[in-house]
Amino acid sequence: MKRAALALSLLLVALTAPPSSADHTLSLRADIRETGYLALTLHAGPGEPVSILDATTGETRIVTPASANTRVRRFATWSCESRTRRFTATQGELTAETTVRTPSCAHRLELIGPRSVKAGGRPILRVRDRWRIGRLSARFCVRAPGSQKRCRAVRIESGRKTLRLRFRALRAGTHRLTLRTQYGQVRRTLRARPAGGRLRILATGDSMIQIIDSYLKARAGGRARVRSDAHISTGLSKPSLLNWAEQARRQAAGRPDVVVMFIGANDGFPMAGADCCGPAWVAEYARRARRMMRTYARGGRARVLWLLLPAPRGGFFREIFPAVNAALRRAARGLENDVRLIDLAEVFTPGGRYRDSIEVGGKTVRVRQGDGVHLNTTGASIAANIVLRALRTERILR
Repeated sequence: MKRAALALSLLLVALTAPPSSADHTLSLRADIRETGYLALTLHAGPGEPVSILDATTGETRIVTPASANTRVRRFATWSCESRTRRFTATQGELTAETTVRTPSCAHRLELIGPRSVKAGGRPILRVRDRWRIGRLSARFCVRAPGSQKRCRAVRIESGRKTLRLRFRALRAGTHRLTLRTQYGQVRRTLRARPAGGRLRILATGDSMIQIIDSYLKARAGGRARVRSDAHISTGLSKPSLLNWAEQARRQAAGRPDVVVMFIGANDGFPMAGADCCGPAWVAEYARRARRMMRTYARGGRARVLWLLLPAPRGGFFREIFPAVNAALRRAARGLENDVRLIDLAEVFTPGGRYRDSIEVGGKTVRVRQGDGVHLNTTGASIAANIVLRALRTERILR
């Protein structure tokens, strides 16, 4: 009887004793095997709640394991703000901690779309989230040829993988596209092809554009078609000979991609009751020139390169040319996305001082005609190169 009582007592102690530390332990491990998500593997006593704290978000979740080893898929998403993630598990008096580092957000987004479209087209672009979880804002910018970039905010909503974007590639040339977040950016280019296959350049103005237009034709080659439309002895201040406002409308109807304008040597006539070359005259000349600039630009479809006059040798031209240049600078103000002024004075008459000759490539060459006003063939060749270089720099001409 005594032996039986002792055996029964030992059995009751064994049944009520707590499990050994080997049987009741707590451990936690994180992994990032699934793109965009953090998973946790929990080793804990089954049936007893485990509190898990995400140190990054401050959120706590309760997990009640059904077995000693539990894997919790998609416990949390990757974060751009904090790459190092720490989690703490608590079960009763036991705690366990794990740390994992997620990928950088710098290359998270991808910009997908066509490499070229016809000028005036509306290409469709896709922003792809490589993490496939969304909830990310970005800034999408387009820089058209010769223009400042224009940006807008975009967002991939939570749970979305892609976002569709559209923009208008109005002007022929290479557009630069940028998708930027605070963590990195994606860049790519898109070429807007000229409607006619080749770039259409209109070279126009008074006698100042002559010879320059010939060099433009010769050097543009198969990349562009250059149409010359020079009207000798005309000017914006003498519409009785040629009304340039109406002429600009007729020329713009031909839909040139680029307009190269050089005019002003024959100006200086009174306008709107004002004699040359005071403030009122400059203001009226600027008004007329600005209207032409906008006509040529056709709402951003064309790029206008307007050449400023280099200083003349003497005579009344010494008053007219600075007044015309001042008016053109005033006219182009605020139109920089469509109009570029080419200051030939910087090359031919720096400081406003007339020169018959300039130094080119270590050699002194004559660049003006005998009248002290027009460029000679060498000067026109240099001016044409300046124009072509501007078109290449602005990604309009390859």
